[in-house]
Amino acid sequence: MEQGKKPGGKLHFGYLVVTALVLTSFMPLSLGLSCAGIFYPAVSEHLGVERGMLSYYTSVLWIAALVTLPFLGKLLNNRDARLCTTGAVAIIVAAFVWLSFTQALWMFYAAAAAMGVGVAMLLFLAPSTLINRWFAKRAGALLGVVMAFTGIGGVVWSTVGGILIQQIGWSATYLVFAVLSALIIPVTLFMVASHPADKGLQPVGLDAGQAEAAPASGGELAGVPASEAFKMPVFYLICAMCFFLNIGMYVYFMIPSYATTLEIGIALPLLGATASSVAMAGQTISKLALGAVGEKHPQTATIVALALGIAGVAAFAVLFESTVAFYAAALFFGAYYGITNVMMPIFTRKSFGDRDYAHIYSRVSMVASISNAAAAFIWGTVIDATHSYMPMFIGVIVLMALTIVTVVAIGRMQTKRRA
Repeated sequence: MEQGKKPGGKLHFGYLVVTALVLTSFMPLSLGLSCAGIFYPAVSEHLGVERGMLSYYTSVLWIAALVTLPFLGKLLNNRDARLCTTGAVAIIVAAFVWLSFTQALWMFYAAAAAMGVGVAMLLFLAPSTLINRWFAKRAGALLGVVMAFTGIGGVVWSTVGGILIQQIGWSATYLVFAVLSALIIPVTLFMVASHPADKGLQPVGLDAGQAEAAPASGGELAGVPASEAFKMPVFYLICAMCFFLNIGMYVYFMIPSYATTLEIGIALPLLGATASSVAMAGQTISKLALGAVGEKHPQTATIVALALGIAGVAAFAVLFESTVAFYAAALFFGAYYGITNVMMPIFTRKSFGDRDYAHIYSRVSMVASISNAAAAFIWGTVIDATHSYMPMFIGVIVLMALTIVTVVAIGRMQTKRRA
């Protein structure tokens, strides 16, 4: 019998775990992370504050993720994954309910902080950790599929949410989002397990030799201890790569604003919104493609995506008189945007193994939270000071080039370690 298969040819439980992760990405994660902006106009009017004040929602969210990631990484490493994922979904549900009763700005920010805790678990930790545990092969491809549903969910629920806000109001829409998120709680309770050994199984794709060497029941996995990993140069290179990537991704959020400064954007009011959707489509395609090839060719796959990102940003900066070029730039930039959630877990696992993966990757994810929180301040200040988007475009291209250098350096260190 092939290792990793259940007797009688039944579906391996690992595929149920992947299905659960797809659903958490598509609903609570996308609802909590990708749809925040659609509420800003209505909530700002209700609270009597500028929309810019509400945009700090994402900064508060990422700071909360930053603070809690080390704790969450240890929790997922040592406790039942069902409770970790279910707890994260429940926190997002509670945050939506709280948002529906928002009467003051501090309440809005408090909900953002709670949302950051749930997002940290469902975005950074659970998908990569559980897929790596349950699949000895094709883990990268499956991670790409799971992460692609954050983009798909963002497109679907932003549209649905926008319609609901018009029809039933922002408060009731938050409650609808709470109910939709709550539907996933039974999924995480009954379709998630921490390790294959918990179900009397081996990871999918594990060959006979690997199975004999594998721990019998959730024992110590192969890999570098976290205490040692944190002292290795490759860890700091991976953190630098993560920082560069996330600082550069802020371009996506500026696409609609940048479009309004162009003649074609004035002629086509929906140019920015449409380009954002095109970038989201590029992100989804990129995540699937990177997942399919990134496991075997991580450096090559990442460098190709970075090259597409450089082409996209350069096109934004130079080819701004053509609608087709603007959409092409958005598509190429979307390919770059897909790197973080697919390739960072792959680089981390290939460098340090599975032993303390969740703990190590939680530290890498802290860098993502820092850079996400800082990006808005950095580029917003640059744009305001120069009254131009060009310095941001040039700065992001430089960061992308530095990321390519970092990726090459990581690849060489991994090669030396294997030798």
